Amino acid sequence: MVFQQPAGGRQAPEGHETRPAAEQPDVRYVGDAVTTGSIPVITDDMATPPELRPAFSATRIARWAAIWFALCAATGALAGALWFAVVALPGYQIAPDGAATTTERGLASYYASDAWFVVIGLVLSLALGVICWRWLSELGWPVAVLAALGALAAGLVCWLVGWLLGPGDFESRIAMAQPGDVVAVALTVRGSAALLAWPLAGVLPVLLWSSLAPDHEEPTPLRLPWRRR
Repeated sequence: MVFQQPAGGRQAPEGHETRPAAEQPDVRYVGDAVTTGSIPVITDDMATPPELRPAFSATRIARWAAIWFALCAATGALAGALWFAVVALPGYQIAPDGAATTTERGLASYYASDAWFVVIGLVLSLALGVICWRWLSELGWPVAVLAALGALAAGLVCWLVGWLLGPGDFESRIAMAQPGDVVAVALTVRGSAALLAWPLAGVLPVLLWSSLAPDHEEPTPLRLPWRRR
């Protein structure tokens, strides 16, 4: 047994062993973890490296949204011109006594503008929904909101362009009409359900594709050698 002379010249008590001070352990930094000595560091090897994670900054998302809504507005403007071209508006003829009359065929085609508005909206909104999913699917669930809002914006622009290209307000024109004139009805949407068809059709491809498309994150099923293909 070895005894050492303590500091200050004091003798260590009999039977007491003086040991050297313990050394401070080495501190190691591994990524965001800290370990000392030989203690291993447990890291998540399955985590996606930062360089592989998609960076969706607010500026990038805003730029994508601006381009998307600009595309929807341009599509709506072309749809409005097409709507104006295909709809045959019925008219009212002014009688000598000032009464406005129309034929049975004119009454039957009164809602033709709404019917064509829905048909055009269904076709174009389905196409916009496919484009939105193929282009912005990396955003996740907001792609459904963007598809619905984009289709709705296209429908509103189509309505506006059709109204501007059409004959205008019906009441003001019929008030100024003379006997013998034929006054066409306004090119407008007369039922709110016709406008709602646009966002519903726009979000439909997104919902179907996200539900029925194969999930790439799911593991590939094991093929047994004796299983027939």
